[in-house]
Amino acid sequence: MVTVVPTGGMVIARHGLLKAFLGSCIGLALYDSKASLGGILHILLPEPVSGIPESHRTYYARTGIPIFIDEMRQQGATAEDISAFVAGGALVDPLSPQDMILNITHQSLDITLSFLKKSGIAIKMLEASGVNPFCIALDVETGKCVIEPVITDKEMKDDPVKHVTMDEIEDTIEKLLPVPQMAFSVANMLSDDSIDISSIAGEIKKDQVLSAKILGLCNSAFIGLPRKIASIDHAILYLGSKLLLQVVLTAQLENMYTLPERGYSLCRGGMFHHALATARLSKTLAKALGKVDPDVAYTAGLLHDIGKVVLDQYIAKVKPLFYRMMIEHKEDSCVLERQILGFDHCQAGLVLAESWDLPDVLKDVILFHHAPDTAEYNREIVNLVYVSDIFAGKFLPGLELEKIDTAGIQAGLKSLGLDPQVVYDNLNVIADPG
Repeated sequence: MVTVVPTGGMVIARHGLLKAFLGSCIGLALYDSKASLGGILHILLPEPVSGIPESHRTYYARTGIPIFIDEMRQQGATAEDISAFVAGGALVDPLSPQDMILNITHQSLDITLSFLKKSGIAIKMLEASGVNPFCIALDVETGKCVIEPVITDKEMKDDPVKHVTMDEIEDTIEKLLPVPQMAFSVANMLSDDSIDISSIAGEIKKDQVLSAKILGLCNSAFIGLPRKIASIDHAILYLGSKLLLQVVLTAQLENMYTLPERGYSLCRGGMFHHALATARLSKTLAKALGKVDPDVAYTAGLLHDIGKVVLDQYIAKVKPLFYRMMIEHKEDSCVLERQILGFDHCQAGLVLAESWDLPDVLKDVILFHHAPDTAEYNREIVNLVYVSDIFAGKFLPGLELEKIDTAGIQAGLKSLGLDPQVVYDNLNVIADPG
């Protein structure tokens, strides 16, 4: 059985295969051969900047590593018998010569190595830094640990390449998993302050599957309420109209993003979880800035990559070539999409957005989120999603194939008046977005 350890997560086991996908994060695997016990801690950041809930302690190197080591000991491991494997900390597309992320990753790595030394734990393998995302995999039955690229050589088989036509794009859109009219209504309502939740609530109650999914999201870490939500009426009462609408839209889009083709996604639901992480960070940063409506920012973050749903089946056919070109050419993935397919996911997303008659602000985010400086209107929210997209990709690299040109990140932060420290202080919202 394979268990993927999410960002900020910790898993200790005696059976199965543990995996963590790493970019700027640090992956620490520990194995005790005598106790036949192993685990992985997926470290997001060096240390908390303020008080944090108990459930977030494993997000940080400073607080998570002692918990990890103590838990290993409580389950029978001893320091002298533990071997450590350290990976990650990659500078995935640096932001600047004095990159904040470089500083973050080095701090996390330094704290990790310091704790291991103080605890008397031997480091058997160290594959940190570099520029490409990796996967660390620990077989807890044998103690074998492998650190390798997110796509391995055995997967690198190219299929014939051909450009996609507009007719094929439109045909694909027509054949997409149907999205109920409710999703379009919700997307528009989130851009409007005068909303009537009662009509949407009535429609939700008619659909048992949708109701169950919405209640599941309401009772998950996505919302983090202290009490259980037992009905849609309770959800309206405790969440309020706007937040419930966000949950409805999220539930409606999850099926669309979770496709079987495995084109962009590196794991099941990869596209959805990246979109959700971007949405959460966009909303949080919008609240901190006070310049962009947080509800619209969330919706824009959730929909920014919707064009990938259109192109996914075509990317699936050329996935090894697409991945190799991203690594070798160091170019924005939209440039590579246009070279390989003749269309990029931003262009395909605009066609989809127009067919759905989405608000112009969402169309602009969908079309320009890889190049915010080219947006004529709504540039603040486009920049906000651009920044959130970059950081979500850096710290959750094992979700999907994408590379964003970060040359405009400094200008984007400056135009928003956004201090990088504010981004750092809020990065925890992208962890475990499900």
